[in-house]
Amino acid sequence: MIAGIFVVATSGDDDKREDAKPSATVATHAAKPTASAPSSPEPSASADAESPERSVDPAKPFPGEPLPLRLNGDSTCDYASHIDFDSYPFVTRVDRSEPDAEDAAAPADLNWYGCSPVEFGTGRDSRAGVLSKRQPFSRQACEAAASGGGLEEILMHSNAVEEAGIIAGNSICVITDKGRLVRAQIVEAPWAPNLSLKITTLS
Repeated sequence: MIAGIFVVATSGDDDKREDAKPSATVATHAAKPTASAPSSPEPSASADAESPERSVDPAKPFPGEPLPLRLNGDSTCDYASHIDFDSYPFVTRVDRSEPDAEDAAAPADLNWYGCSPVEFGTGRDSRAGVLSKRQPFSRQACEAAASGGGLEEILMHSNAVEEAGIIAGNSICVITDKGRLVRAQIVEAPWAPNLSLKITTLS
């Protein structure tokens, strides 16, 4: 789902700097094929991994999982990334001023609005919550975390990120608008609004 959000490297550095601004680029390992790097300095989505071929199993539609997804902050509030875990590539990046911007957000499971601070949250027909790395992982535990919510709207500055549990090792569990259960394991969540995830379909 999603467009300053398409949105992978590991880092254990949890340094928090409130005065730092998010980067002006959006990169994703799963950008839409239609997205191409613009000639202007506007942020853009780029693909650095080939799209996997679709599986014949509807419950496991994306071979090669876990698939990487990286979301970066923008220096502008004009763009949004909508993440749809029922479709690959996962992210659609849109100009929020366009007339069809709301339509593009409709199927999103998660939304990432590039700004300062970045707004990160759950789509209107989906549910998402965080499962701590301190808990044994299971499909049932992930589903319970998603059902419990907690990621309706997060401002990606240091305090809110920590309070929401958006830290490396934890998992964002999502029940999509189509009822699919997805695990987005957090690989990297540094102080700046950049988020690296590994996406696995659980059902």
